Amino acid sequence: MTGLYLALDTATDVPSLALGTPEDPGPGIRIQGRRELSRDLERSVAQLLAARGAGVADLEGVVVADGPGSFTGLRIGIAFAKGLCRARRLPLLAAPSLLGAAWTAVRGAGLVLAEYDALRGDVYRAAYRLGPFGVEVLLAPALATAGSVADLPGAYARASAEQASAAALLRLVGVSGGALAVADPAGWEPDYGRPAEAEARYRARQAAQGA
Repeated sequence: MTGLYLALDTATDVPSLALGTPEDPGPGIRIQGRRELSRDLERSVAQLLAARGAGVADLEGVVVADGPGSFTGLRIGIAFAKGLCRARRLPLLAAPSLLGAAWTAVRGAGLVLAEYDALRGDVYRAAYRLGPFGVEVLLAPALATAGSVADLPGAYARASAEQASAAALLRLVGVSGGALAVADPAGWEPDYGRPAEAEARYRARQAAQGA
C-alpha cells in the first residue's frame, strides 16, 4: 500500500489525526483533551494504521497544522511529527489549522473567514479564497482583538475551531498554496501565535524589573 499520508492537527482543544490520501483522507480520530497527548498520538496512529491494514513503512509523508494555536498542543504534535519523519526519512508538510477549518467550511471552494478563540480577549484570524486554482491567502493568520471587524470586501463563510481537522489538512496536499513542504524539519518551528503562558509571565516580570 502506497501514497498514504499521516495528518495531525494539534492546534485546537480537540486534536485530530487522519490517515489516507488527499482524495480519501478517511474518517480520522479526535482526541478529547491534551492531558496525555503524546501517548494518545502514538495509540491513535497505531489504530489508524491497523484500520487501513498498513504499517509505518507505507507512509509517504506527514502533514501537520503549523499554528497558530495551543502552544502545548502544537509543541507536542510537531515534536511527534518531526520524530517520525526523522526516523522514517519522510517529508514533512505543513498548513495552518485555520486553513483546514476554512476548507471544511466551504468544501474547498469559496471565500472564508476563519477565527479561533485565542483567550485573553483575542482571536486567531485568517481569510482565504479557495477554488480549483488552489488557495489564495487574503488575510494571513494573525492575532486580532475578539469582536473586531476584519477589513475584507464581499461575503465570507465563517469557520471556527470546531471545523478544524486533520482530514482537511490531507485534502490540502498537492493543492497550490495548500500544504507546503518544510525544507528543514529539524530547525523548523510552527507559528504559535503568541508565547506560552510561562514565557509571557517571564517577559512581563523582566519588563517590570527594567521599568
